[in-house]
Amino acid sequence: MRIARLIAPALLFTTAVACSSVPDDPGARLFAPAGVIRGTVLYQGPHPCSRNGHIVGNAILLVFDRRNPPPPAGLANTAVNFNDVTGDVLFANEPRYTGSETYCPADHGFTDTITVSAPFTISPLAGGSYMIEAFFDYTGDFLPTFKFRNLPERGDIAGGYLDTADAQKAINVGNPNFTPKFLPVDIGTPQPLPDLGKNPPPNPIPNYTVPTNGFVADNVTVSIGLALPISRPYFYPQGGAVSLDSSQKLTVNYGTNDQSSDAPAKNVVPGAVEDPNDPYHADYEPILTIPQDLQVLAPPTPVLDPVLLQKEANLFESKFPHLKLVGGLPSKDGLNSVNEQALAIDPSDPFHFQLPKTGGTFFVWQNAINPTGNQYVFQDIPEGQIPYLWPLVVLNKLAEDPPMPKGCQPGVDCSYHTKDPASLTAQGDPNFPVIILQGITLLGTQMGAAGPQPESIFWSAADANTQLGPALNATPLVDKQGQPVEFAQDHVTVLLRPSVICFDSLFDATNPDKRGTLVTPYLKGDSADIDPSSGQPKPVPNTPIVPTTLLTNTDPTIASVANLVKAFEPGCLPTGRYAINLVYPDGQAWTVPNEAGACSGSEGATDYQDEGHLAPATGNTPPQNLTCTLKPRDVLYSQGNRAVIEIVPAKDPSACQPGGKVGPVPAVCLPVPAQ
Repeated sequence: MRIARLIAPALLFTTAVACSSVPDDPGARLFAPAGVIRGTVLYQGPHPCSRNGHIVGNAILLVFDRRNPPPPAGLANTAVNFNDVTGDVLFANEPRYTGSETYCPADHGFTDTITVSAPFTISPLAGGSYMIEAFFDYTGDFLPTFKFRNLPERGDIAGGYLDTADAQKAINVGNPNFTPKFLPVDIGTPQPLPDLGKNPPPNPIPNYTVPTNGFVADNVTVSIGLALPISRPYFYPQGGAVSLDSSQKLTVNYGTNDQSSDAPAKNVVPGAVEDPNDPYHADYEPILTIPQDLQVLAPPTPVLDPVLLQKEANLFESKFPHLKLVGGLPSKDGLNSVNEQALAIDPSDPFHFQLPKTGGTFFVWQNAINPTGNQYVFQDIPEGQIPYLWPLVVLNKLAEDPPMPKGCQPGVDCSYHTKDPASLTAQGDPNFPVIILQGITLLGTQMGAAGPQPESIFWSAADANTQLGPALNATPLVDKQGQPVEFAQDHVTVLLRPSVICFDSLFDATNPDKRGTLVTPYLKGDSADIDPSSGQPKPVPNTPIVPTTLLTNTDPTIASVANLVKAFEPGCLPTGRYAINLVYPDGQAWTVPNEAGACSGSEGATDYQDEGHLAPATGNTPPQNLTCTLKPRDVLYSQGNRAVIEIVPAKDPSACQPGGKVGPVPAVCLPVPAQ
């Protein structure tokens, strides 16, 4: 979680960290020495809700390794450790409502701000340098084991152990690109850094060892005081089919062949990704596939002719896979015409989505960094020329699972998806690297000189503040006060890069460099240049697809690369299914697939896995909802198994073999060989 918009002035508190020992008898030790973080939670915010004589919600404290923070700054999807301070303890002197209904003082005119505090302790912790993010779960909806309820939501009160003075600088207050400085909490004694080679990580953090008598980081004040103003960015995805006409006009058709996660796949040809012998493969087919040897065009030579530039930009864009994230949930899914919006807010279901009344809304704006603390610098994507827009869309590889044996029939246990029946588990442990693919967010439809213009690379880059902007009557991305302009959109379109980053050291406690290796199939290719006289492609061969600065990591302005990438290797992309994550700088995020769309563990299978599709509505009979078979609950189809991207084998298998035109998947992206 990040606190991106406003830190209340009352959060300016003095914090300190001191070290002391944990009482211990080394002769009686059963476990390795460990560390403790101890301090105070300081809350400033609205009166809490209550029911049945108890405060609703708890203060949640999440501890992350500073070398692998949570998104968007890092990749951690779980905290190293966490603890909570119950609402009853934190608000010890607050009156409580004894009735069975939830009573919230703010709903009855009590809108003043209160200040309370309570002690906390978090342990055990191994030696390391940590950061603490925190929030008060105002609604009492937090469930750490479910993706659809494992992050703060609208109305929760955010905070952490952070530099509140920095948050109060005039340049930061109200700026959507502001990210707070979380202060370090060091456990143990720092060790000398090893040789990190010619490309060390920025500001490397050493390893720490805990003394035999333990270690206490004491007097840590965690401040909580920002009411989050927006809900999590709920969405469901659709794949896009891209085409160009003779004049290089770009067209993208989303949901082609019903490749949308709210409906089963239709017209699936033989050789589909999922085994066509599987009677449920239409419910597992990905909404978009990418060949592991995907080749795109190199950027065209910049020109000042806006007509020619748009044609070249369209040609360049046409080779990228397109993904559309539709805000909210479908009012009528494509399986049984079920109103998923209604189910998502039904109090009898576990989802508790905070859906807007008029459908999903995303906010899109240009990213900027503030490296000196005194000036924001607006960012293009690392490849250059295209604005780096929020929200960030990242794909992460899911754990592998065996396919269904041939000849299986409905109602027969065929051991399909046996490791992970719901296909929800993210890949990443000491034996399997974390693998991500970062997308390029486009700006939605905007008004140009000739009326509404389609969302595209060209119009995303057509900023009114650029050289061509005024002639195009383009929308400014930055206002006159230097703040990014925020655009409200009901969907977000994303281009998927033909590259991944493989992280093989995240789970190695002895390696201080947690960055990954950038892998892409092709370094050079034909450019997207167009002959101005004929209007037809005039490619320049052997043009760099990936900028040299991106591969060498020598450009200091590309913080997003320097913080994530330590090396580069050419090769085919690792095949498999990839989850889709949409993330804002304040940490508000949404991931598909998630448990709302599939059953797992003790809940049993999703009922279509055992019984085939439920019958749609007929006459006066309402449509039946999907449910779990052992512990019945509704299932939101759009959030389930189809809501993935799949990287599939190359059409020419020899391309990914040693000596092939691309080469094999690099070892850094593959599982550690069994010993």
